[in-house]
Amino acid sequence: MHAAADSNGAGSPAKPRIVVGVDGSADGSAAVRWASDQARWIGAELRVVTAFGPDHDFSGHDRAKEHMDGVIEQAVGNALAYAPNLTVTRVEHFGSPGTALCDESAEADLLVVGSRGRGGFAGLLLGSVSRQCAHRSACPVAVVRAADGEPADSTEAGAARSHRIVVGTDGSASSATAVAWAARQAEGTGATVEAVMAWDWMTTYGWGFVIPPDLDPRADSARTLEHELAPARAAHPAVVIESNLVEGPAAQLLVERSSDADLLVVGSRGHGGLVGAIIGSVSEYCVSHARCPVLVMHGPSVPFPPT
Repeated sequence: MHAAADSNGAGSPAKPRIVVGVDGSADGSAAVRWASDQARWIGAELRVVTAFGPDHDFSGHDRAKEHMDGVIEQAVGNALAYAPNLTVTRVEHFGSPGTALCDESAEADLLVVGSRGRGGFAGLLLGSVSRQCAHRSACPVAVVRAADGEPADSTEAGAARSHRIVVGTDGSASSATAVAWAARQAEGTGATVEAVMAWDWMTTYGWGFVIPPDLDPRADSARTLEHELAPARAAHPAVVIESNLVEGPAAQLLVERSSDADLLVVGSRGHGGLVGAIIGSVSEYCVSHARCPVLVMHGPSVPFPPT
């Protein structure tokens, strides 16, 4: 069961919706800041969600409700301090936090969670709630850590430094969606896009496998990369979209490139250079180890900054 109430007016059905999970932790607070900035950029409703899980230290409905009220009031206050004109709604769930957030994602354009939490989101790290969201969300999922710092804003003091979005590419449908999202995000925030494709030589073969004499994985990957970037470049000519073809394991290379990025965007399922890029391999490795917020693509509905 859950109870919902508006904090800043009823949300318009026409607006995109961003859902952010909160629990009073530092990572949860960082997620609120990141989600608030994203909602402000695209004119979205921000829905702040908390939950009372079965492994919570509190006992009894009243104490749980009191705790959730405090957590959500603080989060909503922070969101409105970051972006005073946001439409913010609040929802409190009694039940599993992971299930609550995944249920909320069915009517959202983007789900934002902290990578590690406490309270109602006890143990919110890859392996529990955020892992469950990364696997089961019906929409794209952004995972934010307190260590990532405040998100870049091209209209505020952060504009003095260069903003960069890294996106993993491999020629798959999921990868193409990730590139499109990154390009639109860059157009709205003034960032550049670095599209990274990893390639490697085959090292093992099955019996009877014949290696084609013209096999050139680097050249094949280069053609795939340029083909994948062409639509985004045509649609967003003002955005600088750089291509980076690198040899080696995709997951490690993407994490390395995230060290000075504002955001890393990866597909939830891929092929080619990102072989096995599903939650459990490349995507999960990136969410667990990246040095900036990570967005994992899920579902067809994705909020973009207005153009």
